Amino acid sequence: MEIFKKVFLAGLGAVSLSQERTKEIVDELVKAGKLKEKDGQKLFKEMMAKATVVKKDLEVKVNQQAKVVYEKMNTVALDQLKKMERRIQSLEKELNKSAKATPGKKSAGKTKR
Repeated sequence: MEIFKKVFLAGLGAVSLSQERTKEIVDELVKAGKLKEKDGQKLFKEMMAKATVVKKDLEVKVNQQAKVVYEKMNTVALDQLKKMERRIQSLEKELNKSAKATPGKKSAGKTKR
């Protein structure tokens, strides 16, 4: 899981750097007179909107890949583990109640000869 987190964070960092670099490029085009300021702002907004879509797609793909890897590793998800723990606790309570309700019976352990 840690490797996926690092890859994801690296991707977010790249998006952040891309935003800064895109702004610089647009500003340079405006300064050079190749774009009007209004067009430069519009271009920047369009590019950032596209970057947001790409970022969301990347998040979905990373999550899908992480799920595939977890399934291949035959691991249990945290929510599944917590569900099993709750079930075990419930069964232990039932077992304890049952044991207290029948005090005359011996446990299924060793018997004396």
